[in-house]
Amino acid sequence: MDFLGKLILAPLAGITDTTYRLLCRENGADVVLTEMASAKGLLMQPERTRRFLEYREEERPIGAQIFGASPEEIGEAAAAVSAMGFDFVDINMGCPVRKVTGGGAGAALLSNPGLAGRIVAAAVRYAGIPVTAKIRSGFGTEPATYIEVAGAVFESGAAAITLHPRTRGQMFSGDADWSHIAVLKREFPGRVIIGNGDVRLPEDAARMISETGCDAVMVGRASLGNPWVFRAMRSRLPVPAGPADLPSPGVPSASVRRALILRHGEEMHRRKGDAGIREMRKHLAWYSRGIPGAAAFRGEIVSVSTLETFRAAVERFF
Repeated sequence: MDFLGKLILAPLAGITDTTYRLLCRENGADVVLTEMASAKGLLMQPERTRRFLEYREEERPIGAQIFGASPEEIGEAAAAVSAMGFDFVDINMGCPVRKVTGGGAGAALLSNPGLAGRIVAAAVRYAGIPVTAKIRSGFGTEPATYIEVAGAVFESGAAAITLHPRTRGQMFSGDADWSHIAVLKREFPGRVIIGNGDVRLPEDAARMISETGCDAVMVGRASLGNPWVFRAMRSRLPVPAGPADLPSPGVPSASVRRALILRHGEEMHRRKGDAGIREMRKHLAWYSRGIPGAAAFRGEIVSVSTLETFRAAVERFF
């Protein structure tokens, strides 16, 4: 799995489903990841958990992100992910939410590099596809542990590490300390380091690569309501521009924006019915940012609950 020079869509809970990922792929994202799925859930409630792992062939290359605190469960889940046809498996070691860390998973593993290494080793042993890990700088109750954790993870066979340079205690507040990404790249020359955090503007991806030396950039919240941000970022990267049919990096026209939003909602309705339309409310709020009248529009979309009301709202506002 080649991660070098790539723009990667970050896994975002409740957002990066198959529909959203495909839109981002079509607009310049090189690699996408599923929403985070529980390894235990995949083993104990496979039908319920597999809904987070639905994907389409057009999304490739695609990785499945899983989390857990048991090497045995992670190993079995990695094997299941491989059997589902994913290109790689990513292990979340950075999620800061209490319901994940309380069970010893996610960012809690930053306090236990040995266990982090054993978890990756189990995934590598059972998956038969590349294994990556996403970490933070530390848990927040001790000195930064990212170098020690990265060492254990790489020694156990990880193909790449993504570093979000905030501690668990920071959650998403404050500034991401990109210098940690640079340190990690210096500590592990020749290893693939992916940078993540505070990549908000089209020029930020190129700046992160320039300042840190990282091999790839993972983009999350900057894509909300703006899947076009990937092609804008690509136009500023010191790498080949990608597919010849990639849309131009300029601001999309109103008609292009409207067509993509309509397609997003219609595909969500096809997959999930009216529940999918209700999920689109948050996306409509993001799509409308920066457009005159957006505040009033956000107040109106709480009543959008059918495909017909969705289409009417989009046609009226966008």
